[in-house]
Amino acid sequence: MMTLQQIQYFITVCKYKSFTKAAEEMHISQPGISSAMKELERECKVTLFERRNNSLYITDAGVLFLREAKKMQRQYEAMESAVKTLSEGREFVRIGLATMFGNAVYPKLRRMFRQQYPEIEIFSVEDTVDALFQLLEQGKVDLVCCGTGEMVAGADCESLNIRESRLMFCVNRDHPLAKEKEVTCEMIGREPLVMLTDQFYQTQRLKKLFEEQNIPLHIIHNTNQAYTVLRFIRDGVAAGFLTTDIIAEDEKLVGFSVPGDQVYTIALYWKKDVFQFSAAKKFIEVTREYVKQIHK
Repeated sequence: MMTLQQIQYFITVCKYKSFTKAAEEMHISQPGISSAMKELERECKVTLFERRNNSLYITDAGVLFLREAKKMQRQYEAMESAVKTLSEGREFVRIGLATMFGNAVYPKLRRMFRQQYPEIEIFSVEDTVDALFQLLEQGKVDLVCCGTGEMVAGADCESLNIRESRLMFCVNRDHPLAKEKEVTCEMIGREPLVMLTDQFYQTQRLKKLFEEQNIPLHIIHNTNQAYTVLRFIRDGVAAGFLTTDIIAEDEKLVGFSVPGDQVYTIALYWKKDVFQFSAAKKFIEVTREYVKQIHK
């Protein structure tokens, strides 16, 4: 599982282009930081650094990963900074959102919450489910919103089911497949695809689903952002996978059920037997109200 510490080590190694200097700044041994980077490469399944003539170089994949890593670091730093300024009154709630399914309900929940409690600040961070539950375990977020299939195994949490959603194979309305009534896995395998990176549960599940049928996927671009997936599909660059909610709200998209894929239940999670501040409790109650509204 990728950790925030690995991300910080990676950014520091890139800064100095040296394991030794990075280790000094991060107060860790050189072998320790080298081992952490090798583990990160194994998890990402790409080479992030190369050694040439006793110098360390960042690969093209490393450059792309560095951009996303810095973006992630800025999100966490901004959230921690803002939280620190409000820590005395504790009139804030921190929410972690899974990139695909968390964002399917969060905008509506946020609007509802702000209407009832305009004085309470909300800080949100978007990431993979593994990273979000790590933040929950560390007490850096109060709540996590994701699909039930995505939940990290072994997480000791209470939860509130919000509603069901599906991940759909999606094309631009002008795509030849848009006229079909349904698609097969073989048809999907022939299309150029934009997909979330392998750190995301949905990508892991989809790849396993297609591997079981011996159907290779033609992935032309990986991203950490659902919005990037949406743009590629809307612009007709590639096909991809989006939730029913996103597809329903965009007339340029046509979605199809993925043969063999599951229905997800979007849920809100919080640590079991851990003190919850008033703001977090209020957000949970607003979520309960939202659930009642959509199930009337």
